[in-house]
Amino acid sequence: MAGMSAFKCTPRQVREFSIEILQAGLVPFIRSSPGMGKSAIVRAIAEEYGMELLDVRLSTCAPEDLTGLPHFQDGKAKFMPFDMFPVESTPLPEGKNGWLIFLDEFNAAPKSVQAAAYKLVLDKMVGLLKLHPNVMIVAAGNLDTDRAITNNVGTALQSRFVHLEMELHHGQFMEDVAFKFNWDMRVVAYLNYMPGQLHDFRPDHNDKTFCCPRTWEFVNKLITGKTFNYVDNHYEMDAKAPMLAGAITSGVAVEFINFTKVFQNLPKIGDILSDPENTNVPTDPPVKFATTTYLIEHSSDKNFDKVSTYINRFSSEFRVLFLRGLMIRKPELRAHPSFRSAMLELSRYLHD
Repeated sequence: MAGMSAFKCTPRQVREFSIEILQAGLVPFIRSSPGMGKSAIVRAIAEEYGMELLDVRLSTCAPEDLTGLPHFQDGKAKFMPFDMFPVESTPLPEGKNGWLIFLDEFNAAPKSVQAAAYKLVLDKMVGLLKLHPNVMIVAAGNLDTDRAITNNVGTALQSRFVHLEMELHHGQFMEDVAFKFNWDMRVVAYLNYMPGQLHDFRPDHNDKTFCCPRTWEFVNKLITGKTFNYVDNHYEMDAKAPMLAGAITSGVAVEFINFTKVFQNLPKIGDILSDPENTNVPTDPPVKFATTTYLIEHSSDKNFDKVSTYINRFSSEFRVLFLRGLMIRKPELRAHPSFRSAMLELSRYLHD
């Protein structure tokens, strides 16, 4: 099914459309290149609607996992499902409204397993039993064109899904993930400075890994809460290059480490607050991105007038980045008069 659709969806659209599809009693099939966050979207939907998430990796299943195992009753063989699937008699999980079954790696499953999924997807049955009425199903998989492990989905099964193809949107990712989940400001600043490095997957790549939201999350976990300084003229993060290369490739790891060095020479928040109209404004683009992110971290209701005075000396590109970051990380500042004034002035950029 290479090139299955001319329409591609942003992650926000995938989430919105998946909810509509589920509410209609249908099954969305989300496809994208590896590492874009399909699983995270499904988890978020389950959490929002109070559903117990059942993660079923179809690529590791056998047909019997979906059809059930035979047993004898009254001289006849009957198929009994495994307990991972909630049927009509299954009590609701405590504090939950039902279950969201996530059939991940669907098109990596063998043909026999895909065939066994027909009844599960279309008829909402497992073996001879009906699934609980409070069950919803989402399927996901990688694109056939990305040299990931995939098998063609037969035409009979194709028509049992509503297909959604997802592509990454840098701005949405920064707002919905990096800022929302308080990623390390060095990672945030670098990805704003080099948006193309957020996802550089190529099917013919020769590296052991590639940059994508998943691997950048690895980097975030590896450096969050850690300080790297110069000791005897050696930058401490340089020693971490082999480890970071194992997440985001050697070239990008070196570039990222070199970028983080600018954080050693940013304007100090104390100087900015003491004299926001005269403290030096950086001219080098990497330092501008780093300073903008640094100010997001250090803004508060008490100092926001002075921080605003300083950031207003930057170009509109960086002021917009600053406000967008604040809206996610520090929404309480939206009520500040200086924030409302900046929003009014830059509104045409903020809604692009």
